[in-house]
Order: sequence, then structure tokens, then C-alpha cells
Amino acid sequence: MGVLAVACAATGITAGPSLASTPAAPLVVNGDPGDPSRHPYLVSLLLAGRYTEDGPFQAQFCGGTLTTPTTVVTAAHCLVDEKTGEQRPASSLLVGIGPSLRDPALRVVKVSQVTVNPDYARRTATNDIAVLTLAEPVTDIATLRPVSPDEAPALTSPGSIVEVVGWGNTSTSSKLFPDVFRVGRLVVFPDASCGGNRQFTYNGVVFNGFDSSEADPRVMVCAAGATNAGTVIDSCQGDSGGPLVAGEGGAARLVGVVSWGEQCASRFPGVYTRVSSEFGFLQSAGAVPAAPVVPTQPPALTVTVASGGLIVGFTAADDGSEVTAFAATALDPVTGQALNCVADLPAGQATAACTIAGLANGTAYQVTGISGSALGNSPVAGPVVATPAPVPTAGRIVKAIPQGRGKVAFRLTPSADNGSPLTAQRVICTPTAGGVARSADVAGSRVVVSGLRPVKYSCVLRADNALGSSQSASIRVRGPR
Repeated sequence: MGVLAVACAATGITAGPSLASTPAAPLVVNGDPGDPSRHPYLVSLLLAGRYTEDGPFQAQFCGGTLTTPTTVVTAAHCLVDEKTGEQRPASSLLVGIGPSLRDPALRVVKVSQVTVNPDYARRTATNDIAVLTLAEPVTDIATLRPVSPDEAPALTSPGSIVEVVGWGNTSTSSKLFPDVFRVGRLVVFPDASCGGNRQFTYNGVVFNGFDSSEADPRVMVCAAGATNAGTVIDSCQGDSGGPLVAGEGGAARLVGVVSWGEQCASRFPGVYTRVSSEFGFLQSAGAVPAAPVVPTQPPALTVTVASGGLIVGFTAADDGSEVTAFAATALDPVTGQALNCVADLPAGQATAACTIAGLANGTAYQVTGISGSALGNSPVAGPVVATPAPVPTAGRIVKAIPQGRGKVAFRLTPSADNGSPLTAQRVICTPTAGGVARSADVAGSRVVVSGLRPVKYSCVLRADNALGSSQSASIRVRGPR
């Protein structure tokens, strides 16, 4: 990665104590290829006019971080002209979502609002941070939470490992911009090297420090990397506004924003806006999601009897927590035997289910359940007493054959009674848009349902015995005229 020290001259915007005239375009000097699954929140800032004419690779001028479904955190110098102080209008900007700037399927979102930190100082690059509000929410991409002042000391102490990602220049001697973002592994420098003019040695490389007239460690973080061979790793032109990330997985945080530096991959560190010092501004701009909480309420449970098992349904409580999974336990109070099942909860969903198998029919079990998040588990729900029983296993609808005049014939596989004789089998067709259901009793492997209107129906085979019922997977049919 190159030191994302300068901004994009191609856009008329530069930044930092040391500014270059190299046009901004996509990478990171001496970094590694990016893994989209590890950094899905990285976005590219595009000039709308140039995007229309030349595509995203030529239109990219800075990076940014998706911190909520509707906000991108970037550098103020990407959006404010250094000489005039004029701010880019939202209409001139687009946000690209995707790892490759040459991908024809790159997702592009319009910007509805630009909010620059009112305390941003162009001359010193202090408070070099801004927030873009998107014209539409991006709900299917994982976001990166800005680090809070309480979390920051553990993540940005001297020697902490951090990563910078972006599409900036990868060369110190020429213009070499990649289409896929790069990642640079860096180390945080002590404050004495980021405003105290002290040298700092890492992996045998002696880096010079900035003095207090150049860098302010209260609002800036200095960081750089070096390979075992002594090659410097740094952000560079085109990386501006992109994220400096600390931590892994759900504990990862946005700790810095690429701001400025002295040439790329030189013996000076790159300088990043210290996100924890800008936390109040980010909150006021809506770029900080609500703090995660441990689930405080148990999930709602439903238990459905099956032969040799129990199907447990969960509904997450609306307590502000971000539930990621559920777990259920079936306890035999006599023998003490306990069996479990786990259900993952897809993002954006509130309900899930799992099956506790291997239970004895006729035994009453006490079923309990919990929900869990990255921070901990909820109180226990239940117990709900349920007894597995040999309810039937419904057969399958193999084929639906329109007969005309509102009739459809269905071919079926046999249902299993599981030891308790079947009392009924019916094919039931329910209009998908609502209305009166139609059904017919099953006597063999074929049945005809009549009275169907020329609308779409969802049809199932239901099997009953004295202990309960089950139904097949549904198929969709349209009633014939």
C-alpha cells in the first residue's frame, strides 16, 4: 500500500502537510490483494460525471467505509477544495460497492447529503473527516462500526496491528493503480513519533517522526508497516478517505481514516484521522449505529411434536440486541438426559427453527431455549413440556396435472403412519393471494381437486393419525379454466 498521504489532484482536491500532484486512482504500496469477505464495508468514491463518461476505474478518487446502511465515513479533504474551501455537492458524487473498479456489475449508489466536520482545518488537516449520506440504504453489506473513545486505547496503543485498505497507487516511482483493492498490514506508532519528532523502529526499519507543527496525536494516528526484508508498507494516492481497521471479525473497528503523509512508502509513517476523537461528530451525522447490547429478553418458543423428535421455533425478542443464533435443549426430567439443537439466524430475520432429534416417543421432555449475540446469551425461555409421538410423515406431491374446468390431478408418494394408523389424507390447495381453499380426500396415489379458480394456489398433502398430523412441502399450481 502506498501512504495515502495525498489526495486526488485529478479532482482538484489535495490534502495534508505534504501534497503531491499525482492523479488519484485506485491502491496500497507493498500491500496484498484484498479479500472482499474480510472488508465488505470498503467503498469507492466516484465522480458522477466522469463515471458516466469513462467508468468507475477512471472516476474513483477516494475511498470510504460503510458504517451504517445509509452512511459512509471518508476524509474531508476528499470533499473540500484545498484552495477555495468549496465543498463538493452531493449530486457530483457516487459510491461504488464492490472490490473491482473494472467489474461491469459494480454496484453504484447516489449520495443525498455531504456532511464535513465543521472543525476541519485545511491547512493542518486536523479533523479530516466527513460523512456521506446515501440516497438509498445498503442493507445486504456488512458495515464497520467506528471505534468509541472507550474502545480505542486497546486497539490503537503503540505497536497495535492495523490494516489499511484501498485502491491507491502501488508504486513509489510511477502511477500504478489496480482495479481490485489492496490491503496493507501496519503497526500504530507511539504518539512521540506522531507529534513529538521521535524516530520509531519497526522490523529493522527506522522511521522518522513528525513534530508538533505537523501532526497532532490527539486527532491523528500515525502508522506504517515493514516486511522482514525491510520493504515499507504504506497507503498512497487514491487511498484517501479509506479505512484503517483494528480487530477481527465482529470485534473489528474503524480506528482511522486515510488522511496525509510524506511521499508514499517513505521513512515517514502515514497519518490517519483518529476516529475516536471524531466520535461525537460521527454520532451527530448518524454514522454510528446504536451500541450493541446483550439480549435481555428470552426468545418466544413454539414446539411442534414429531416422531422421535421435537421441532423448536424461535422468535427473537425486540430488545435492541443483534441476535445471531438460537439454541434449544430437551431435558428428560427422570433420566437427566438432555439433547440440543442450534439454529442460526440470518441477518435481517427474527425467526428460525431447529429439530431436536433422537428423543423417545411417549416421553415428556422439558424444552428450553436461548438466543445469542456476539456479546452474550439471553435469559432462558421455557420450559415447555412436549412429548414426541409417532405422528405420520406426509408423502410428497410428485406431479400436478391440469384437467380443465377447475380440476387438477395430483400424483402422490405414500405417507408413513409411523406405527399409528392414518385417519385421513387430503390434498389442500390454498390461493396464494388469499381466498377459499379447495381440497380432496386421498384414497391411493392419485387425487383430483375440483373447484379451482384460474389463480395461483399453494398445494400440500396432509396426513393425520390419532397423535397428530404433518404435511408435505408445497407446490404451486394455477387453476385451469
